[in-house]
Order: sequence, then C-alpha cells, then structure tokens
Amino acid sequence: MLYAGTPPPPVRVETLTPVPTPVPGSLVGHQLGHFKLLKELGRGGMGTVMLAEHALIQKRVAIKVLHSHLAQDPDLVARFLSEARTLTVVQHENVVALYDLDTRDGRPYLVMEYLEGQSLAAFAKEPLPPALVVDLLSQVCDALGAAHAHGIVHRDLKPANVFLVPGPQGRQRVKLLDFGIAKLLSRPAGVHTTEVGVLLGTPEFMAPEQCGDEVVDARTDLYAVGVLGYFLLTGRVPFAGRTAAEVLIGHLQKPPVPPHEVRPDVPRTLSRVLLRALAKRPADRFAQASDLRAALATALAPEPEPAAPGFTARVRMAGTPHSHELSCEWVGRAGLFLHTPAAPPPLLSDVGLLLRLPGGELACTGQVVRHVTEEQARAWRMSPGFGVQLRDTSPAFQEALARLKSGVRLEPPTPPPSPMREDAEAERVLQGFRNRMSGDHYAVLDVPRDATPETLRLGAQRARTALEPLTARNLSLGQRAQFERVGERVAAALHVLGHVERRAEYDARLGNVEGVERCLAAGLTATALENCRRRFLAEFPGRDGRAAVQRLSGDALSSVGRLQEALTAYEQAVRMDPLDLEGLKRWRMLRARLRNTPTPR
Repeated sequence: MLYAGTPPPPVRVETLTPVPTPVPGSLVGHQLGHFKLLKELGRGGMGTVMLAEHALIQKRVAIKVLHSHLAQDPDLVARFLSEARTLTVVQHENVVALYDLDTRDGRPYLVMEYLEGQSLAAFAKEPLPPALVVDLLSQVCDALGAAHAHGIVHRDLKPANVFLVPGPQGRQRVKLLDFGIAKLLSRPAGVHTTEVGVLLGTPEFMAPEQCGDEVVDARTDLYAVGVLGYFLLTGRVPFAGRTAAEVLIGHLQKPPVPPHEVRPDVPRTLSRVLLRALAKRPADRFAQASDLRAALATALAPEPEPAAPGFTARVRMAGTPHSHELSCEWVGRAGLFLHTPAAPPPLLSDVGLLLRLPGGELACTGQVVRHVTEEQARAWRMSPGFGVQLRDTSPAFQEALARLKSGVRLEPPTPPPSPMREDAEAERVLQGFRNRMSGDHYAVLDVPRDATPETLRLGAQRARTALEPLTARNLSLGQRAQFERVGERVAAALHVLGHVERRAEYDARLGNVEGVERCLAAGLTATALENCRRRFLAEFPGRDGRAAVQRLSGDALSSVGRLQEALTAYEQAVRMDPLDLEGLKRWRMLRARLRNTPTPR
C-alpha cells in the first residue's frame, strides 16, 4: 500500500499503450494459413494487428501477430495465448470474437472478428451526453458480466480497449477488446499471471486493490467502469498526476470530486452511481456488473410523482390464493411502484390490482416491469418492491383514472366484476387459446416449429394484442384465472423461444431439428451449441451412442450410392441427437445434394 508522506515502493507499471519495440519488416502481402495480409491496422507493445482476407471466400478478419522479438520469450507467448483462451471462453455480442489460433515461423497469431468503426478513445474527444454515456457503459457492463460469469477479470478497461461499431439509427455498439492481461479468478494453486511487484494495467483506470498487492475480482473491473464513466462525462479522469505513483496514491487515498461538480449538467443520480462504483473498498461497490447496469438504467429516469396521501392497492398475484394490501406511488402517468419486502412476482407477469384512490376504487391489471432488491433499495435510499405498467390504455379508463386520482367520484360507480356471470366476448377470445394451451410453446404462440425470431416475436405480439382488451372487461372468476394462465404461458413461451440457447435445448427435447437449424441461423455458436448438447445428454444419456450408430449406417449407405437410405439414417440420427453438429452437417449436406439446392453453410 502507498501512504501520503511516505515514498512509494518501486513498482513497474505495464500498460497496453505502444512502447518502443524493434520495427519488424512489413507483413503486408504475407500469407497466414488461408488468409492474405492486406494492411496494418495498428501496432502495440506485444503485437501487430493486420487486416486480412480469406483467399477463397473473401471474408475479412483482423489478425494479431506477436512481435518476432517477443516470440522468444515463453512468458510473453503464454500471455498472448492466454488472451486467445479468454476470448474462446467469453462469447458475447459485446466482446470481440475469436475465430482461430495458429503459429507461423514460431510466431503465434490470433484470427479475430474485423470491426469497422473507431475506439472509444478516438470517439470521446470531448464530454459526451449523459444518455449516451449510460448506453455505452450499460453495454460494457454486459460484456464484463459475460466475462465474470466465467471467472475472468479484464483488468485493463479503458477507452482504447472499447471499440464502437456504428449501428442502426446512429446507435453505437460496444465491442470489448484486449483480454491480454485478463486473470482467471479460479486459477489453480501455484499458477501466477504476474510477477511479484509488477502491476498490470493502466494507472488512471486501476482500482485501489490493483495498485497494491491485493486480490482482484469482478469489482475491480466495476471500479474501472466508474473511471470510464467519469472520463466520458467530464472529459477527465478522477485522478491524474505527473507520475504513475501520483496517480496510484490518488486511487488509494483521495476521494474523487463528484462528476456533477465538475460538469453541472451531469444528473446527481448518475453521479451517485459512479461514486459508488469508485468506492475505495470493494465491499462498498456494486457486487456484480448486472447491479451496476441496473443502477445506470434508472440513473436518468425522472423523479417519480409524489404519492397521493394514503394511496394503496390490493394486489392479487397469479398463483396465490389471496391478495395483499401494498402502499404504492405513481411513476409517470401509467406506472406504479409497489413497496414490499416480500418476493415480487416474476418480471413480465401480470398482476390484478384494485387501486384505492381518493375518488374511489378502480380495478385494473398491470404488467411487472421492474424489480428493486433490498440491496438496490439501500443504495438508492428507497424501499424494495416492484414496478408495474398499467395494461389498460383506453381513453375511458384513462379518464376514470384521472378523475379518481383527483378525488372525483365516478357517476355511476364502476360495477364490480361478477364472480359467476361469464363475459361472452372474453369467452370467445379465451376459447381460441384453450386448444393452444395443451400444446408446446410453438402452439401457444401459434407459429411453426421452424419459425424465425421475427415470427416468434410477432406471434407473441398477436397473442398479447388479443388478450389486451380483456383486462378492462368484467370477467368471471373462472375466466380471470384462465386469462392469467394464458398470459403466463405466452410469457414463458417467448422467454424460452426468444433466446437461441434456451430454444435449442427445448427443440432438442422435442426432436425439432428444424428449430435447431433456425437457432444456428440466428447466431448460435458452435461452443454454445456444444454446451447445450452437454446438458441435453446429461438429461437423456445414451442418445449420442444410438445416434452415432445411425450416422455410421448413413456413412456406409452413402459410400455405396444408396443416398436416399443414407438420408433417412442421417435424419434418424439427428432426431435422436439434434444438437450434434457433425450429424447436422452430414444430414443437411446430403439433403441439399438430393434436392439439388446450394450446400448450406
């Protein structure tokens, strides 16, 4: 540790900024495997990044080649290969993708996704608007959350290691780069990634524990997110100095100036979130990246409208036999926050509400859109609970709500729902769903089993649109229970089918190979597919062996020209083990050959 008034111990700070290195000969025009090197994109302390193109398919990639004079150092080669292993483990849309790893003339190189855009360092030449900063930091939190889930700490988060790819409607998509000094939290005993007394990272973005000889974990990266947000909002880092030692002392001992005092247009709520991320003690920071992301999501929200005196609501949650009386407050025109220390209902589920307003009671339905845990409530100085969005948006309902909120009673009073009489219109709608409810998730959404992601979303939207008018109708108790079950099934179906990994495992249980094909087309990676298959085979042991027998039969039949019989054998193999990539390849290629269609990728 460093203390004011005491000379700091000698340290060596290793950063990823360019350092003087012997300049090798140009790599332009060389061939690495199937890739031809076209031009140099950048050069750092450890390697040169080249733009390359596949000789056969003209796919462009970025290739990072270790400097030749460093390839003789086993420790540096190990660190270079460690980056490859890290990128292989962490697969996320906000992390640069690794395609291959190989060696040429003793020099290892990585084949990575080629990104067209600019680094955050080049983009942020001046302070950025708070809304843009929150969006960028939220994506960084998503990338770090994926890394932390595999026990990996990045340890060198800074603007130069965040790349921005232009997206639709001017939105910037974040890609996290350079895991060269990332550390595995669960490293075997006796294995070290750094020398004693050597600090890896960039001083301006290093957490206090990283400055000393202390253990780093996921909260170390969240401190760097705080520094990054501070820099993007104010145009400067919280601690600077003429030497690295001065910067480290700032991280260890000095409190940062609140961002809103440096730049008055920074919201105080956002400033508080960043100051918590910059806490000296890891225990005082956010516990994980998702917590920081959740705090950022609400940092720019307008202050909620003050609650009306004595405003409560009776809440009936799906699957519970009785209702609860909860205090609540308005959030905007059609949102409520309900205070409760108990476990909230699931996100996106519907709850029945009886609002006790100054002008009288009003029955309605709301969708749960937000959870606030006890930990988040302590940090934000509020009560735990959950937020709902009122379902009924009709003009008549809005008029009644406005009058009751202002204390004006409705004339005539709103009739209570009948517990016995069935609503004819609701019965017609519910009847259309009853047959679908006995089927699988595809039947619930009324879509084919090979539906595209867009078709799945449209199916869920059609179901919700059909159910929406029922929220304001006087349903019988039986109809209300059916209505809630249908809503739960629609939400569950979209939850499973709307995520490629969950959908792939679900399709495997159904034997729905066409659905697995859709998941691959939608971006399911080979690594994710293998993880799904491992869980599937743990649930259904022996499927892989029986599928292998069918696949070998298909190979034998194909070799003697009995192609239709071979296709049948391959299809039986993939129906039995739908997540086997080799089996899928053979079945699809032979099917395309017999149909005289292009060979699928």
